[in-house]
Amino acid sequence: MVYPYFRMKEEFFYILNERKINMLKQTLLAFTILGVAGTAAAADITNPFFLPESMHVNSITSFDYTHGHVKQAGTSERLYNKTLTEQLQFGILNNLALIGQIDKEWNRSSFDGKSHNALDWEAGLAWNILSCNTKLQLSSVYGQEAPGRTKGTYKYFDTELKLGYQFKTFLPYISGSVVTPVAQTSRDNRWAYNTKIGLYQGACGVWSLDTGLVLGFDRADHRRTLTAEAEASYYLASNVTLGVYGSYMLNGKKEQRTDLYNKSVGARLRLYF
Repeated sequence: MVYPYFRMKEEFFYILNERKINMLKQTLLAFTILGVAGTAAAADITNPFFLPESMHVNSITSFDYTHGHVKQAGTSERLYNKTLTEQLQFGILNNLALIGQIDKEWNRSSFDGKSHNALDWEAGLAWNILSCNTKLQLSSVYGQEAPGRTKGTYKYFDTELKLGYQFKTFLPYISGSVVTPVAQTSRDNRWAYNTKIGLYQGACGVWSLDTGLVLGFDRADHRRTLTAEAEASYYLASNVTLGVYGSYMLNGKKEQRTDLYNKSVGARLRLYF
């Protein structure tokens, strides 16, 4: 009777080990499926029309350096600007997001040789009215700029309408924005209009490239500008990108035959969670 007892015990542990192995296989298979699904669902966070889904956050951290040059009737002024920007987008609904942004600026001018620091902010909403192949986005923010050389805080609304169409990996788009001053004083009469024609291309989860031309007009000093912009990004993970960007003013004119020159370079980190 001893032999059957040990035989039954051996068979029991054999069955138990088989079940453990099967459970381990099923667990590994489940993790593999989840991993593949997570990779397939990578968000196109560099897309110019991207908004976070409901209860998700998109963080965009940028740091850039700008060098400007103003020439007028034998005089010349050079402008140097460094800006650290943090923008947070919070998804209220899948196509509606709350936007908040803070800019910390360090400015220096050859005019007086002094440095001027400023802390500006914006807050508003962005809405993807259409989000299939035809894309239509409306956004509006209220902002304040800290006093610079002149006294008083500049307050404004910046409203933008953006339209594009997705052709597989290509997304041509056009946008128009209007900056509306809240207070109409001699300093605050800074109505500004910008139109951008852009082209976005990328492989979601791998890389992206966003280029465009921006035509700007500022009523404060009748300034007209044409600027080329470009940003290239690489996905460090499915929800993290690191990019470099820059702009170059091709032509700038304002009243009294003043020539404007401006160029900037920067780095940008995006995190979606």
